[in-house]
Amino acid sequence: QYHQQSTLLNQGRSTPTENKQRKQKNSKMAPNNERKPSVRYQIVSIDHECNTEPMPSVHHDPLSHPCFTLLRQFYDELMVSAFPLEDERDDLEDWFQCFRMQMNLRQMQKKADEQTMDLVVMILDEEDDEAAVDAFEHSKNGRRRYLSQSSMFGGLYTPTSSSDETSTKQSTPEKPIIIGGAAVEYYQESRVGLLSYVVLHSDFRGRGLAKYLHEEALSRLEILANTYGTPLPSTPLVQAVFAETNTAAAGDVTPEQSLLRHKSLYNLGYRLVNFPYAQPPLSTEDVNASFDDLVLLVYFPFTSDSLPLSNEEQQSTVDDDTTTVQTMKRFCSWYKSQSKDNNNRDTVQMDVSIPFDYVEDFYNSVFGYENGNNFEEGVVERIPDYHTAKYYQLAHWF
Repeated sequence: QYHQQSTLLNQGRSTPTENKQRKQKNSKMAPNNERKPSVRYQIVSIDHECNTEPMPSVHHDPLSHPCFTLLRQFYDELMVSAFPLEDERDDLEDWFQCFRMQMNLRQMQKKADEQTMDLVVMILDEEDDEAAVDAFEHSKNGRRRYLSQSSMFGGLYTPTSSSDETSTKQSTPEKPIIIGGAAVEYYQESRVGLLSYVVLHSDFRGRGLAKYLHEEALSRLEILANTYGTPLPSTPLVQAVFAETNTAAAGDVTPEQSLLRHKSLYNLGYRLVNFPYAQPPLSTEDVNASFDDLVLLVYFPFTSDSLPLSNEEQQSTVDDDTTTVQTMKRFCSWYKSQSKDNNNRDTVQMDVSIPFDYVEDFYNSVFGYENGNNFEEGVVERIPDYHTAKYYQLAHWF
């Protein structure tokens, strides 16, 4: 279920700066209060770029691969500044490990038995107008601009810098200007996606870029599902797209900032799920270390005035190519019917097993899947049984 207006907006959402020293995987987005001039950009998929060249040896520095160079730059320039507390953001080495695993799966042409991820990075186009570039340079105290040519379809191309020094001296690659990025994860057991991060550089907010970044992230989520997921005859590869976000009670930002950020997520199409949600622990040290001050959202970009046809009615519109119907088929196949709740608010119905299966998949991703592929023999015995966790039992009861 989702509450269309007051409930979602009043919960607040987060770009953590002070949050109980707790690492979380919340969808983050800066509010757009003022419309600014548009900019030209290019978008790079890390998962795609990591598979355009041979996989580096495990003994080599990850930065030896171009995709990891861009990944580290994004992490250092945007992730660290947006989420300054180390315990509140994903570890960069975990990202390296995930992309290495996916590179290996592609080379062996195998499907994944655990969650996969992609990061789409928006880069300033070198043909961008000089006014936008000048504004960026000015904000960076006059530092020269660095640009690269990037493409999702042919690998990451980094030009060498021009130099007035002797031609015998080797040129060094120039760094691109990163506008923002969005991270998505695909959980193949529960067949759902998660929008885990949306980050924009402060100099490029207010231009409507988050919309295009989000659209690209959803497209890359579909590619993750088709590449690493296992098709089933009766279940779509992507049943739903979830997002997590802090409530105002988390205290990481002011209530006003929480409201603005939740409005941004609402404008992207995310609605509150009426499910008792807490984030499962991110390590195996404490099976009950869940985080409670957040809510679960689902991608459903419709309002009470534009609710789509029910699941049964859609059967007669198989060939309908409208945007609404295509969005339903791609990301909202869970939608069954609409109704009113006890407060006369519009709600739509979702099979409760979908969010629960995602919760269980999340637990498995931390504590290990039943086949034990993530752990060496003997290590599994020291990992607690997540079925005993208080939050898991609550979700299972619900």
